[in-house]
Amino acid sequence: MPFKDEIVAAVDRLSNTLSATSRFLHLHPELAYEERESARHLTSLLKAHDFQVIEGVGGLPTAFVARAGVEHPSATVAFLAEYDALPSLGHACGHNLIATSSIGAALALQPFLQALGGRVLVVGCPAEERGGGKIALVKAGLFANVDAALLVHPSNRTEVFKSALAMRALRVEFFGKASHAAAAPHLGINALDAMVLAFTNLNALRQQLRDDARIHGIITDGGRAPNIIPDYAAARFCIRSLDLDYLRHLYGRVVACFKAAATAAGAAVTIHDEGEEYHPMRCNRALGTIFRTNLEALGERVEQTSEDQDLGSTDVGNVSQVVPTIHPTIALTDQPDVVCHSDAFAEAAGGLSGDRAMLLAAKALAMTAVDLFTDPTARRHIQEEFGHQCQPSA
Repeated sequence: MPFKDEIVAAVDRLSNTLSATSRFLHLHPELAYEERESARHLTSLLKAHDFQVIEGVGGLPTAFVARAGVEHPSATVAFLAEYDALPSLGHACGHNLIATSSIGAALALQPFLQALGGRVLVVGCPAEERGGGKIALVKAGLFANVDAALLVHPSNRTEVFKSALAMRALRVEFFGKASHAAAAPHLGINALDAMVLAFTNLNALRQQLRDDARIHGIITDGGRAPNIIPDYAAARFCIRSLDLDYLRHLYGRVVACFKAAATAAGAAVTIHDEGEEYHPMRCNRALGTIFRTNLEALGERVEQTSEDQDLGSTDVGNVSQVVPTIHPTIALTDQPDVVCHSDAFAEAAGGLSGDRAMLLAAKALAMTAVDLFTDPTARRHIQEEFGHQCQPSA
């Protein structure tokens, strides 16, 4: 198709700039809502290529939207850029590659947008790992006039269609009474005992969970010294399910586990929601099929594994509820045991294998945008599928 070869060549010409951008993010990892240096670096690059950039969108200081293209486009395509890192692991989820591939696709398309009759957005999305920054952007209406939203995630496999679990994150605090653990234990109220009972309750609940549901957590504060009855204990938990209604039902049962533990130990409990509710992924197959065709045209082999296995959660799911969206993955290495959220994955994301995956993703994203700009039949099929998915079931 006209333009695709030129745009692929444009990504290649940008490769040094894009690799340097990816390495910068990798060497300067920033946690959720703290991605100031990352956002500044990315917006500077976009401004240098004549994108109109609005910073601090959706009430998030490290979010941004960059625009380029015609005033009345045939289609508006949003490339989603993630750039937050993980505590202690840095870019072990490869968000440096996600941000750079989305920006690379946009920069390669920019000189051709007038001829293509399209508009491109780069949406800078903070806090995917914790807090759900895209949810605030959805609520702010940033996707109201978008025809398709795309990003590519590095992974241990190259796949186009994958589900994602709905999720709620919680922080739980138990409050007791300190006392000497040997001399006067009867005068204390053990907050750590309440926490241990909470985990015991959840372990019992797990036997009754549906196969698609998950509950997991860590103790973040378990006391100060072994000879002091802990008067405070805290933990963080995640609750997940493929089904949003079941997630909400399960949330109530998890809260009951915490309250029962507090009652048994004689402690008080406070339960805090951490961030917003992540929604399940609604994959648009018409859009994904276009992306797959372009990815295979670039020589990448796409795997087909079960769509409902080996799942995590992402706030891209919330975007997929309001606009046709895809969230494909590209294998970061040829070793399937190098998985996200590991030291090995972080190392690969900052090296040559990361560069390869990032440039391949940028090309496939840009080629898919060309199809959306120039093929009204494809746009109709995408919208028809999305409209059908949005209809309430009988």
